[in-house]
Amino acid sequence: MLRKTWFAVVPAIVLAATFHVYGQAPEGQGRGEGRGQGRGEGRGQGRGEGRGQGREGGARGEGQGRGAAPAPAPAPQAIKMIKPGLYMVTGAGGNSTVRVTDQGVILVDTKNLGENFYNDLVAQIKTVTNQPVKYVVVTHVHQDHSGNIGRFVKAGATVITNIGLKQELETGGADGKGYTSAQGKPDPPNETYNGKSKKISIGKVKAEIYHFGKAHTGGDSEVYFPDLKVISMGDELVAQPPNADYPNGGSVLQWPGVLAQVLKLNWDTAIPGHGNDPMTRADVIAFQKKFDLIAKKAIELRKKGVAKEQIRAQIQAEVPEMAPWMMTGLVNDMRLDAFYNELSAAAK
Repeated sequence: MLRKTWFAVVPAIVLAATFHVYGQAPEGQGRGEGRGQGRGEGRGQGRGEGRGQGREGGARGEGQGRGAAPAPAPAPQAIKMIKPGLYMVTGAGGNSTVRVTDQGVILVDTKNLGENFYNDLVAQIKTVTNQPVKYVVVTHVHQDHSGNIGRFVKAGATVITNIGLKQELETGGADGKGYTSAQGKPDPPNETYNGKSKKISIGKVKAEIYHFGKAHTGGDSEVYFPDLKVISMGDELVAQPPNADYPNGGSVLQWPGVLAQVLKLNWDTAIPGHGNDPMTRADVIAFQKKFDLIAKKAIELRKKGVAKEQIRAQIQAEVPEMAPWMMTGLVNDMRLDAFYNELSAAAK
């Protein structure tokens, strides 16, 4: 039975504390977006993207904000079966999805950048199959998902991303010089797709790759396995408060529409980018509705002339369904200008 996640309402005092424990990271532009991320996944929003990465930018807590205490190492990798032939690997960055066939493996996401993380991921896969990894699909640019693209390319796999991911590696980030992180810069994929979708197959097993628009980043992909009714969503879906990476093409306003398109597909189980368990369709519906409420309220308040400095607090106050999310985590200080610009364009 799939575990429910965090949709229960939490008292306000508890929320203020839990956000620092469970907030998802701004993704690590190295020094490009600020100095104080603490552990990188929003566990201390500080002033922006920070020099530290956390689960969403590398091994947890590498490169702390100034004065922050060192954080523990990332959780070890572990693999578990979600449905026959499909596994989820947690730990050491974002979740990976492993689709096993009798002729090879389709892998979604590659863990934190580093040979040790790559070797451990390969070792986890070998506990369930001796077949080689033939296809790798990377859901977005952040190195806790894209980190080992180059190693899988060298091993002979076809690594596929949306064209937006490759562009973000080249020209993304706050300075427009390309996404990077404290752990380094991921290698480019050896295959990209442009447009809405791409299909791959190994024998009789098929996977459908979709890009429905901007959400967590501008180059997000979802990977749908129609025979098992499972979808792997990267950080478009997380079992913790999300964040929108505007310097790498993210969008709060487009995110709910992307999720609405995902919900049109015929699946019953979703693999989140972060979280120890798969999520149900009901979980994703609740996640989408919350985002939709936030986007609509944000545009409404902008039309009323709410100033940039007050917009996040106003949204937080007027959308009680946001609990336990925080607008300063979804849109941190260093992304506020881009968020407000997006609202201003939509409010015209």
